[in-house]
Parts: sequence; structure tokens; C-alpha cells
Amino acid sequence: MHSRMMTQRGHAAMLFAMMVPVLSGIFILGTDGARALQYKARMMDASEAAILAISAHAASNSGEQGSDENRQIAADFYAAYFPDLGIETPADMARLQVVRLNCEQIDACRNSDGPRFFQYQLSARLSFPSWFPGNDAIVGFGETIDVSGDSTSRKYQSNAIDVMLAADFSGSMDDYWDGGTKRKYQDLIDIVLDVADELDAFNSLNIPGKTNTLGIAPYSHYVRRRAGSERCNNKRRTISQGLGHVEHLRFQRNRQVDYPDTISKMQTLPYTEDDICAVNYSTVGYFHSIPLTHYINSGHNNAESFITQIRRFWPKGGTASYLGLIESYKLLQSGTNSKKLLIILSDGVDTGNYTPIGRTGPRWTREWRNTYAGIGNHLVIDYGLCEKIKSNLSVDGDTAEIYMIGFDYQQGKTNTALDECVGEDNIFYARNKTEILNRILSLVAEEIGHLKQE
Repeated sequence: MHSRMMTQRGHAAMLFAMMVPVLSGIFILGTDGARALQYKARMMDASEAAILAISAHAASNSGEQGSDENRQIAADFYAAYFPDLGIETPADMARLQVVRLNCEQIDACRNSDGPRFFQYQLSARLSFPSWFPGNDAIVGFGETIDVSGDSTSRKYQSNAIDVMLAADFSGSMDDYWDGGTKRKYQDLIDIVLDVADELDAFNSLNIPGKTNTLGIAPYSHYVRRRAGSERCNNKRRTISQGLGHVEHLRFQRNRQVDYPDTISKMQTLPYTEDDICAVNYSTVGYFHSIPLTHYINSGHNNAESFITQIRRFWPKGGTASYLGLIESYKLLQSGTNSKKLLIILSDGVDTGNYTPIGRTGPRWTREWRNTYAGIGNHLVIDYGLCEKIKSNLSVDGDTAEIYMIGFDYQQGKTNTALDECVGEDNIFYARNKTEILNRILSLVAEEIGHLKQE
């Protein structure tokens, strides 16, 4: 009996010795496995937060892996969720990719009768050291464990919007620029046509009470409106190509600008009562204001569509950005949607050696304060032109914003008055036509976006 007990005791010891690696492996797998699951959950949470932040920021997203700006936003979120991994830049991630798709690139959007949207996709992977890497005798996860996270956000155009484009059609827009192979104004027209297509596609859904409108206020050293010759006494100097010149400034005896009266008339004088008979001795291109309309791609009552009209525009003349702002404000007043956008499209350079004082069109001067650039600076900085535009349009629950999208534009150098007008956060520096288009389309979408439901 005693001998059999000793034999069994040896068997139990051997069995226990054989079970130790198995039990250790289970412990290791359980410990590191639980840690991996925890990291996976945190990875998914970080991905969801990051993609919402990226869609809200609405930056451009060029490159196969996404833009540096968007990838850094994502990396910052992962750094916050995993402070012990030392993540500072996208390079510290095993993989980090951001993709942005517009509606035409997404079958579910392009072929759907539902709301149109932009889609942001984030895919990421990170590695962290395992506690028990294992060896030839004991199972483990290896030296590192990889976890990945993917998330998708969609920004819908949920509300109708009134969009007014203050478009620079001065002579400098006839130049080529670093962001494309065409002249600036040609790329500008292409961009406007693409925006028109997007807004018209939303309108074609025929959602009750949700109809976008689009208008444009081109400017040089004048804004121009369609006019019959009967409107003006001196037709030769004031009406050309069926277009009249509009000067929104008010003057004191033609010797200096009356700034208070200029601001007052902007706010009180109806659009239809503006004088369109300003004298002009210099060459001006072909362009004119188009009031807000939802007949974007098709005409109405024998009137040409929005896109048909702007295809014929071409630039010439000096630059007075404040005229485009005032004209845009007057046109936006007729909008009935609760959200209004005034978007300046320009290279930003106002004329700094000519003046409108004297009511004869551009006249050379040495006094910068009397030039188009000096007058614009005074109106914006000293008389709060842009603040008055936004506050007057933001009534009865409506919201209005002004944005600047620049062609070869540099903040603090090109036009400090426009910098002050729109604010640092509302200036977008476009490097190419696609960036400008994506910026505008993002502005007309909802502010943040929603996570895609799988």
C-alpha cells in the first residue's frame, strides 16, 4: 500500500510539472489578451473622436496617406488616449491614413435620393510592448502587440443655405498662379461651376423648405449690374455692354470719402435704388452681379441660368474688395434661408496707387489713404464694415459668416483689411483648385458630422 502511494505521489508531481507551462500560458494569454482588448476598445474610442474632429476641422486632405494636418489631428487624439506610448507625430504610429471622399466618389451617395454628404475615413494601427512575450517553452504574444482602429464620419448638408460669392474679377485675376495651369479667374469660374452643381444636386431632391440659393458679386474697381441705357444720362461713360457701374462709396463734395454715410447707405438704401451710373474712363472686363437664385443649372422664364451667365465673365480693372463685400451684403439680404455664407474669392491685392475720389473712375494718387486699398482698410478696421454685415444678417435666429479663400494669398502680407474682416480662423490658403472647391463644399455642409452607422 505504501509503495503504491509513493508511486501515485510521483505521478502527481509529474502531472503538475507538465501543467505548469500550460497554466502559465493561460495566465499570459489572459493577462496580455485582456490588455490587448482594453487597448482595442481605447483605439476604437480614439478613432471615433479623431474622425469627428477631422470632419469638423474640414481641412483639405491631399496625399495617399492624407494631409499632414489631418494626420496630426488624429495622432494628437491617439496620444491623449495612450499617454504611455510616447506618440507625438504620425510617424510614431504603425499606420495612420485619412481619406476624404465627396459625394460623387461614393456610390451610396451618388446613386441615392437621400441627403448628399462628404465622407471621412480614418484607419490606424499602433504597437505596444507585451508584458509576457513568451518563448520556445511558453506561449505568448511576441515582443509587441498590434491593435488597429477604423472609423468613418459623414458630413451631411442638412439645412438649406444662401451662398453669396464675392468674386475678384480685377486685372490681377487674369494672371497665372502657383496652384494651377490656368489663369486665376478661369480656375475661379471652374470652382464656382462645381459649387453650383453640388447645390443644384441637393435642390433636385425637392425637400420641402430646403432649397439652396447661390449668387455672385464680381468686382474690380466697380461692381456692375445689368442696366438699360435709359437709366443713365451720359450713356457713353456709364453704360457699356449693357452693364452699369455701381459705386457704393459716398463722397463729400467729391473731395473725400464720407465713411459714416457710406455705412449708413449700405444698411438703409434698397438694392434697387442704388445708382448704377458711375462714370468710368478705364477698361473693365465683362461681369455683373447675379442675385440669389435657385435656378442654378437651368433658366427660368426666358432668363439664363446662373452657370450660363458666369461662363462668359472675364476680368479687367483695379481692385476694391470693399465693393464686393457691400454688394454681397445687399444681395444676401433677400435670402430666406437661416444660414448665410459670404465667401470672398480673391488674390486679395487691393489697388494701392489709384483713387475713386472725383467720381471719374480710377485716378492716380500718391496718398495711400485715398486709394482703394486705403479706403478699404479704413472701412473695415475703423468703421467695422464686416462686423456690421454679419450682425445685420444674423437676425431672427439667422446665422451669417464671412470666409476668405485666397489664390496665392498670404495672411499679414497680402491684405490686412481682409485679414481683419474675416478673422484668422476663416482665412483659407488654397494651394490648388481642388483645395478651394473642397473648402467651399465643406462650408455648406453641417458643422461637425456624424459617425457612419455600420
